[in-house]
Amino acid sequence: MNKALISIGTNVNREANLALCHKLLNGTFSEITYSNTSITTPYGNTYKDDFLNQLAFVYTSEAKEEVHKRLKSIEKKIGRNATDKVNGKVKIDIDLVIWNEEVLKPDDMERSYIVDLLPSLID
Repeated sequence: MNKALISIGTNVNREANLALCHKLLNGTFSEITYSNTSITTPYGNTYKDDFLNQLAFVYTSEAKEEVHKRLKSIEKKIGRNATDKVNGKVKIDIDLVIWNEEVLKPDDMERSYIVDLLPSLID
């Protein structure tokens, strides 16, 4: 069984988009555990609105590439598109951060939303 840490963020219709994300993730993965949530100020100059963030552990027998495809498919179902990002809007962002013991996004591991939320998720 593979264990993946995913990060979830949204700065548009935050509560509704996070709830829809949960529904789609729960329908995709039979085993998933969510962290608490947090509100963070955006990184960089592109984004203006604060983000609602959450982490989750996903347990799956699927390959890393398939899990990545499923996460990107969920983003599209929620309405994520490239033009929104240019305008500083993120309906949903779901990233694969850790796959088993492999850290895929080492820079993200230092971001406040991961540092702050990870302790509420440790199993």
